Amino acid sequence: MNRNKSTSVLLIFLIFISIFSMNVNADSDDSINDENSMYSINGHSKFIIHDDIFPNSQFNSTWELSITLSDQIGTELLDNPELGLRAQIDIHLGNSDGLIDLNESISFDNLFRLGRNWTNSEIGGCCIFDYNPLYTVNGINLETNPVSLGPIESNNTEWGWNESAELIGLSDNRITRILDFPRFGSLIEEIPLNVILPSDWEYTYSAMEEIIEGNPGNFFVNRSEANVASNIRVTISPNFPPNALGFRESSGSMIPLSTPTNYYGVCEDSNLDANQQWWTLSNNGTLVEIYYGDRFSFTPEDYGYLGGQVVSIVMHCKDWFNSTSTWYENIVIDSIFPIWDSVISYVDQSGETIFLDSNDDTFSIRSDTFVSFNITANDPNSEFPTDITIVSDKTSNYYHNSKDTLDFSDVFYQNEDVNGMHLNLSERHLSKNQTSWSINLSVSDNAGNTLTRQWDILVLDGSGPTIVPDLIINNNSISSTNLARNGDSIIISLSQSFDDLDAIEDTSWSLTIDDVIIVENVSMEIIDKMVLGPFDSGTHVFSIDSYDSSDNHQNLAFGLAISPNVGVNIEMLSTNHEGKIVEGNSVLFSATLQNTRASPAAGQFCVNNQCGPFIGVPAANSNGPGVFNVELNYELVNSDAIDIYFQWSSETANQSGIIEINSITVEPYWQSTIQTVFFVFIALSFIVIGANRLWGVDSQRP
Repeated sequence: MNRNKSTSVLLIFLIFISIFSMNVNADSDDSINDENSMYSINGHSKFIIHDDIFPNSQFNSTWELSITLSDQIGTELLDNPELGLRAQIDIHLGNSDGLIDLNESISFDNLFRLGRNWTNSEIGGCCIFDYNPLYTVNGINLETNPVSLGPIESNNTEWGWNESAELIGLSDNRITRILDFPRFGSLIEEIPLNVILPSDWEYTYSAMEEIIEGNPGNFFVNRSEANVASNIRVTISPNFPPNALGFRESSGSMIPLSTPTNYYGVCEDSNLDANQQWWTLSNNGTLVEIYYGDRFSFTPEDYGYLGGQVVSIVMHCKDWFNSTSTWYENIVIDSIFPIWDSVISYVDQSGETIFLDSNDDTFSIRSDTFVSFNITANDPNSEFPTDITIVSDKTSNYYHNSKDTLDFSDVFYQNEDVNGMHLNLSERHLSKNQTSWSINLSVSDNAGNTLTRQWDILVLDGSGPTIVPDLIINNNSISSTNLARNGDSIIISLSQSFDDLDAIEDTSWSLTIDDVIIVENVSMEIIDKMVLGPFDSGTHVFSIDSYDSSDNHQNLAFGLAISPNVGVNIEMLSTNHEGKIVEGNSVLFSATLQNTRASPAAGQFCVNNQCGPFIGVPAANSNGPGVFNVELNYELVNSDAIDIYFQWSSETANQSGIIEINSITVEPYWQSTIQTVFFVFIALSFIVIGANRLWGVDSQRP
């Protein structure tokens, strides 16, 4: 039944809005459209709840409205609202003579009074309480300001009305109450709605809080600023004192005597409540300071406190209803500072450990030296650990921290203000200042008593010049596409080189090639752009040494490959054959050859007119000639002489040629037989002679 009742109320409300209520022509943003934007709507509305609100009870309230608007704004009570109210009245309630007369004005006034005669607060555009409308006790009191007489074109005339009503509302059994304010485009939604709650009730929350302003018990809802066509919901509840939350920025169990202690606080309350916030400082019950604001900082010794005494800090919050709450802390003062000691050292180039005096303000060390820090500390006034921290300007996030003992090592080098590849040539050849880094130590006890110490680390010149060579032939740097070849001369350029601190003219240079000294201890002016060579094919070892004014040394050694000249030059290294050079035999001929130049080729190994398959002839490179082997199995068909050779050609070098390897005479078959018989005869002769000497006639002779 309640659902049917709600549906009926909603239908009545929609009918009333579309037929009887004065509506503003609005665009998609619910603002007055361009046609009517020149016409103003002024006034105010007020909803006042007089009685305290109890669960399941009735309460009294009041609705008040006063509105004035241009009579060129059209109304939905008559057709053609786009013409404006004056033209609508003249056409639909009058004689269309272009004038508003008294009868026409009265006719519209009666029509308006009939449409504005409401008893339901939702239909009246006021409000809804706990999902239910409020109802008038005796109807509404309505006073109208009729439409002015005269031409319908008048743009400076206004009309409007004042109304008030006593409303009865019913609450349900909740504690937090819900107020809904209609937003469907009615004229009365274009003026602020002032909501006044009963004593000790406050605004709690709204999802559309950006259109709500004022105080917790007396606030305004700017319905015209809502960007959606729906109810604007607000929750209200009995006022509760604000929740006072105080915080100390330090976390120790005590606070220091001679340095500031900082507090901040929050008063949690309604979003509309700007709580008054203040702090009080007391010493043994005696008030010594009052400070207004959300933050408070004080130094105990400035207020006459002594070490060991207790400080009482209280934060106060007071809301719009004068309800107050507090947060407090009682904390002991620690006046005794921690003590600390340090061991700072580094290992020099000879391996000896050098200890630095921590009483010195500046440490001078060589570049790229690792410095070791050992810091120990304790608090003689408590058993809590001490906090040790070291920061530095070396990097933006440089941070080392530990409790009671801090051990770490770090390397210190020249910063980016010294010479480097990031500078252009002229700038990197100038002298630069030494780098100085700041090391900042802080030692704090649990109370926040803090000791600080700063050291400066001056970085001495500890590295030799940076050697950047460039080897040039044919006005271009040597590279895979611009090779140095046999017989080339090379220009060495060192202009890209630099020293981190010294000007380039304050450095000295030496150069050896293949252990031969070319120059020794000369200036950059002498060695730079020096012509070297010519060079033979092969790899040549360059060694460049440089010294700065502090005798820091740098060496760069590298091998430079000198390639053979372009072309093909084939030479024979050795020949061989397997088998007898006798007519009718098959013999395996072979040879080893080499190409001493840088172009590849292809060729065939030939015996007389018989040639083997094509084989590749490798190119020579900086490591040596291209060596290759060839072989051919050849049958000796007659006793004529044979020619052995290698014929080749190279497309890349546009060359070809023949290498004569050997010319051999083949023995006839019969000659080989006679030689065999003769050899056998000689062998038998030696055997007979030997036997006679051992066992024959001559063996008994003296």
